[in-house]
Amino acid sequence: CRGTACHVKGSARVLDAVAQSLGVKPGETTRDGLFSLEVVACLGACGLAPVVAVNGEFHAGVNPDSVKAILETCRGKAAGDA
Repeated sequence: CRGTACHVKGSARVLDAVAQSLGVKPGETTRDGLFSLEVVACLGACGLAPVVAVNGEFHAGVNPDSVKAILETCRGKAAGDA
């Protein structure tokens, strides 16, 4: 999310961490097809900023250090581990 609340709380750094972790830029999809990185104006969860949504699941208070764990959890779910 790049809305005002998320922006003020560091969404640009979170976006950079996600892009680096996935090896893609906004608007691109990973080679394995598991992730597409999209930027939205607002997810409507301003009180939880910064927010990341993956397959409709919201992750609140995200920071660059928490990105790796979120992506690993999502990969596990895609593989049927969770």
